Amino acid sequence: MNLSDGLDCRRILVIATGHALSLALLDGDQLLAEHHEPIGRGHAEALMPALGQLLAAFGGPQTRVDEIIVETGPGSFTGLRIGLAAAQALGLAWDVPVHGVRSTQLAESEARAGGVEGALLVALAAPRGQIWSEWFDEAGVSHGPPIARMPEDICLTLPADISVAGSASGLLGRPAGGPPRAAAFCWRVAKPRQPAELLYVREGEQ
Repeated sequence: MNLSDGLDCRRILVIATGHALSLALLDGDQLLAEHHEPIGRGHAEALMPALGQLLAAFGGPQTRVDEIIVETGPGSFTGLRIGLAAAQALGLAWDVPVHGVRSTQLAESEARAGGVEGALLVALAAPRGQIWSEWFDEAGVSHGPPIARMPEDICLTLPADISVAGSASGLLGRPAGGPPRAAAFCWRVAKPRQPAELLYVREGEQ
C-alpha cells in the first residue's frame, strides 16, 4: 500500500525547525493554520508556545492529528533535533505516525506552487558561506541527495535558464527566497512518505 493512500481527509501537523520556526496544520492538502517565524536560534523555548497558538482554535491541548511531518534537513542541526524530538514526543502522546520531509523538498514544493516550471535548483543557506543544493527535474524528481558546495562552484555549472529557489538563491545571482515553510507540505500530501531521520549532508561537487 502506498503511504499516501487515504490522506485526502487527514489532519496533518507539519513541524519545520531547520531554518525557521515554521508550523502548519493541514486538512489533507488544505491549509488550516500556519505559524512562520524566521528565527535563527531559540527554537527550544519558542516551539511549544508557537504550537499552542497554532492549535488554539482547533481544540488547544485536546487537539488530535492523524499524522506528523517533521523537517529532516539540511539545516541547523540543533533546530532540526528540537523539531524531531517534539514530533516524536507528540507522535507518542497522540499515537500517530511521524514521517519526514527534506528542507529542499519544502522549498521545491513552494516554488512549484508559485508557478516555477522545468528543472529547478534548490539553494539553501548553509554555514561557512556554503549552499545546500539539490536538483529537481520538471516532474519534481530529485537528481540526488542535497550536498554542500561553495556558491562559486555552483555558478560554474549553473545554466542561465535554470530556475533557482531557496534562501541562498541570491548568492547565485538570482532573486533570493526565504527559509522553507511548513505550509509548503500542502503540495506534497499525495507523495510517498519518508522516514523521520535527520539528514547528514556530504560536501562535494554535483
